[in-house]
Amino acid sequence: MTKNGKCLWIIDTLLHAGELSLKELNAKWERSTLRDSDDTSRLHERTFARYKDFIAGEYGIDIEYSPSTNKYFIANADEVKKNALYRYLLSAYRVADLNTRMIRHKEQMMFEPAPTGVEHLETMLKAIEEGRTVRFDYQSHYRDEPTRDWEVIPCFLRIFEGRWYLVAELTDRTDTRRLALERMSALRITENRMMPSPGITPSEFFEGCYGIIRESHLKPRLIRLKADAQQRNYLRAQPLHESQEEVETVADYSVFTYYVRPSFDFFQRVLWMREKVEILGPDDVRAEMAKIVGQMAAMYR
Repeated sequence: MTKNGKCLWIIDTLLHAGELSLKELNAKWERSTLRDSDDTSRLHERTFARYKDFIAGEYGIDIEYSPSTNKYFIANADEVKKNALYRYLLSAYRVADLNTRMIRHKEQMMFEPAPTGVEHLETMLKAIEEGRTVRFDYQSHYRDEPTRDWEVIPCFLRIFEGRWYLVAELTDRTDTRRLALERMSALRITENRMMPSPGITPSEFFEGCYGIIRESHLKPRLIRLKADAQQRNYLRAQPLHESQEEVETVADYSVFTYYVRPSFDFFQRVLWMREKVEILGPDDVRAEMAKIVGQMAAMYR
């Protein structure tokens, strides 16, 4: 197992257990299906201390020791559990842990397509780390012919609905683009060093956004959504957006608020929940949804 793999195992194990002594952690490691059959190594105090330092430096996760219980625990566990990147990494790690069993039971399992564009991730990350531009051919859904030898400044990556996207700045710094990695070909890193302009960060770029379409002309609004008794349970378990708050609860329904831009992606997601939800306000956002629903209904008359 790689060093990163062992670190993810330690993080995942401590998150689930809450706290463990080194003896208990070793016992779990010996039973782990990730451990190679010929691996007889144990986590001695010095070895574990090195892993702790690596985890703190590389992942920003603090593992602390309690002298009163003689056990280790993750000090910022709540932060780790809420962080989307950590959840993604740990989810991928847990699936990897089941690889052998999944292959053995492939007839009893069904899968959605794996995220697309992963073949370009390593190149993109290297370009971002080195502050270099990238060139590629790009086939848009809206053009018959690809854009050839396009050079952009890679800013950051985002996964959404099973696709990896690059948010990039044009080299003349006049605009940004959201580009699906799966539509790129002939990708390479150039020798040109250009860093993204200040402010092009995930949190600022996608502030108040649901989905991948930013629609910068729209401002985030406080949108009220009514969900029936069944759908509200789904929204409680799978929040529509990080800003979600349940502000009213009665027997038959709940009202949730969201601080988001009323964008194409947002309306599309609300439509996915059909008649189980209703936009209550603001009035213009409700009117826009009524217009969309009316246009759809007209197609079926």
